[in-house]
Parts: sequence; C-alpha cells; structure tokens
Amino acid sequence: MRRLLNVAGGLLGLLVFGALIVAFALVVGGLQKGVGPLSGAQEPTQAPYPPPGVPASLLSQPPYPPPEALSPLPPQPFPTCDAPWPTPPAEACPWLPSPTPRPTSPFLTRTPWVPPTPQVPAPTPLAPFQAAESPAGDLLYRGASFQSFSVDEEGNAAQAAQRLDFQPAIDVAPGYDFFAQFDRFAPSPHGKYVVAVAEVESGEIVIVVDTTTGESTGVNWSNAEGRLISTIGFFYGWHPNGYEFLFREDNAPDQGLWLVDASTGQHRLLAQPPTLDISGAAISPDGQRLVYATNTFEVHQIWAANANGSEPRLLLESDTIVYIFSWSPDGHYLLYIGEPTPVVGKGTPVPDPGGPLWVMNAEGQDRRPLSTPFIFGFGFAPAWSPAGHHIASVGGTDESAPCWQSDAAFRADPLCWFRGTGVYVEDVDAGEVELVARNAIDPAWSPDGSLLGLSRMDEREQVDIWLVRADGYDLRPVTDTPELDRHPIWMQH
Repeated sequence: MRRLLNVAGGLLGLLVFGALIVAFALVVGGLQKGVGPLSGAQEPTQAPYPPPGVPASLLSQPPYPPPEALSPLPPQPFPTCDAPWPTPPAEACPWLPSPTPRPTSPFLTRTPWVPPTPQVPAPTPLAPFQAAESPAGDLLYRGASFQSFSVDEEGNAAQAAQRLDFQPAIDVAPGYDFFAQFDRFAPSPHGKYVVAVAEVESGEIVIVVDTTTGESTGVNWSNAEGRLISTIGFFYGWHPNGYEFLFREDNAPDQGLWLVDASTGQHRLLAQPPTLDISGAAISPDGQRLVYATNTFEVHQIWAANANGSEPRLLLESDTIVYIFSWSPDGHYLLYIGEPTPVVGKGTPVPDPGGPLWVMNAEGQDRRPLSTPFIFGFGFAPAWSPAGHHIASVGGTDESAPCWQSDAAFRADPLCWFRGTGVYVEDVDAGEVELVARNAIDPAWSPDGSLLGLSRMDEREQVDIWLVRADGYDLRPVTDTPELDRHPIWMQH
C-alpha cells in the first residue's frame, strides 16, 4: 500500500511539473507576440537598426543575419529623474523624451516700437525769438473768401478788406474760388509761406502758398502702388526756420510725424506711433528740440527728441489722453493736456481743480496747472503771446448753453461754438486769468502781443472779426458781414 502511494505521488508530481513547463512556455510565447497580461496590448518596441556597434554595410554579409531575422530587444525602462531645483529636468536628465510643442498662436506677435534715428546733422541753433515793436501787419480771416485787413502801428484796421489773390494749385474754371474749400491759413514765422488747411472727415488736407509769388502747390505722398496721393492727416505747426512744417500723415504706408519742406515738398520721417496716433507736436524756438504726444488705448505719453527725431526720451506718462500744443516763445515752457489723475486713499480719482491745460519745462519738470477753463476736443488751440508768458484760450463762461448738452443739438446749431464760450488770457507766472471777450473763439495775437484778433458773435447773432486789448479793454469789431467770419491770423509786415 505504501509503495502504491509512493508511485501515485510520483505520478502526481510529474503531472504538476509538466503543467508548470507548459504554462511557462505559453507566457513566453505571449510576450513575444505582444499579448498576455503583461503586454498591455502594445506594439513591441523595435530595437535600433543597425544594432549598436555594427556598421550597416556589414549587415548584408555573413555572419550577420538580414534585418527581418533580428529579434526585437525587450523595452528598457527609463531611470527616475530627480533633478535638483532649479535645474530644468531637460538639462539634468537628457534621456527624458522631448515635450510635445504647443500649437502656434493665431495672433500676430506685436513688434516693439523703435523710434526712428535718422542720420541727419544737428541744425545750427536759431537766433532767440524777438517780439515785434508794434501790432502792424495784415490781419487775415476766413469769411465769404480769404481776405485781409491792414493794421497800422496804432492797432487800427483799414476800412475795407482785400481779397487774397492766390493762384490755385490746379487748373480751375475762370471765376471759381479754389480756396473756398479751405477753412483757415497758417502763416510761417517769417511770412514767406502760408499753409491752407481744409478740414475733412478723416483729418486735414494742406497745400502750400508762396506769398511772394501767389503760387500754391499740393503736398503729396506715394501710396503702396507708388502713385501720388493727397496728404490726409493733421497740420501741427511751423518749424521756426520758416520753411518747414510738421504734419502727421495718415494716408500713406509710412504713417507718422513728418517734417515737410514747403519750398520743395520733400519730407522726412521724425517719429512713428506704436498704435493709433501722434497727438500734437512742436519744435522749440531755437530749432533744436522736438516734442510730441502719443496715445494708444492704454498708454499715453509725451516724448522729447532732437529736432531730427533722434534720441527720443520719455517726458510724461499718463492715464488719460495727452496732447502737445506748443512751446513758449522763449523755449522755457511746454503747453499740454493730459496730466495723470491724482489719487487719494484707495485710488479714488481727485477732480483736477486747475483745468485741463498744463505747463512744464523742457525736461518734463515743474509741472503745474493753469486756471483757464479750457475747452478741449473742439479744435480750440491755445496760443502763447509773443511777448511774455501769457496764454489766450477758449473756455466756458458762467452762461450754460443747451446746445452743448448733446452732439445732435450741437450740430443742429451752427452758432453753438459761440454760445457760452469766451476768450481768456492767463498770466502763467502770476496765475491771473482775465475773460477778455464773451461769445468768442479763435484768439490770435498781434506781432507785439498787445492785441488779440478773435471771432465773436454779437447780440444780433452775427459773427464778425473783432479786436481787443490783451487786458480786455477796447473791444471793437473789424468786419460787419452776414457771413461767418472766423480764424483770424496776424502776418507781420
């Protein structure tokens, strides 16, 4: 019986041993075919070919088998990467797989703005500005046409106006008033040239008139196809040399601030904005420095540079719209708007008690507000007196005008410009302000700074050109016409 049990146990052991051998063979075969509980149903990792250390040229020669006969190598696990901070894992563990690259953004990358640095030699400093000794000159204005009055040394205007006889820039029919489409003239400092400005929906168009010959020429740019097109942008004033002027061009491929030669029409770029526009620009009385303002949706800045646009430097950064108007005649002050809003406590804006007009020195320091209630945004340009630190500007008066309450009401009333407005004169040094004329706009200084020409509406609601002393006395009309007489300017004899 014991022998029978021993035999049975031996047979049972042989059966168990055979079953283990069969199971082991199945597992190995499954791994080689990519199936089974350890394979994860993945394709086997292919061994590198040719094998490491074997030249590819020898694989076709015995004793090396052809590629299809090579057995794949088992997958090799990557070691754990424990890179010490702050070393990037890609540098500490070069065996790690490269990360999947992120998709490219559909938005264009914004190109940083680099102000131009033209290689133009620095100009020779101009002589200091000198005010005239009397108001004598020609008082030009826009009525039914462009006309002028002669003003003597006592400040008395001639009895009759003379129509300006300038030649049109293009051929027109006999008797056609070419300049009727223009709104105002801007004379150069020495009077040899004037720029005629036509206001259009998209900006301003300008032509240049040579007052010594009466001939006028258009100012043109080249478009992307190389064809000449009329300038559309904004006239920003004359260079003190008397033959160049600043113009912001918006209608050409190279939009930006340009200096235009009135005698030749040639122009060169001084500055380009990052986006949107350049808002006002001026060249110092000595011809050495340029200032201009730039506005984007979020950034508002005033820049200073050499007169050729080189070496720009930031003077002021604000949280509101900035605009440069002009230099004082002695070059000590800049007139602008856009001072940053002061805050107190937890960031609550404090109303500006000094109004929107400010002055600062050429280095952006000594910034202080003016007391004049200036109206910004309607084309009212403040003007420095040629003698002393006095500024004439347009502001609101105590009288409220309903037409200013909405854009529709303003456009419906052609005389709304004059309702509730007035011309103010402020002494910048003393801070004293004088209202010199009510229902008046468009102030223009006489060459000596003793008189102001302005456009004023009287009690009949007739708009004429008036003269008034800088202290507000001796207010008197110069014209008496049913037309809307506007934009007086003074040209020195």
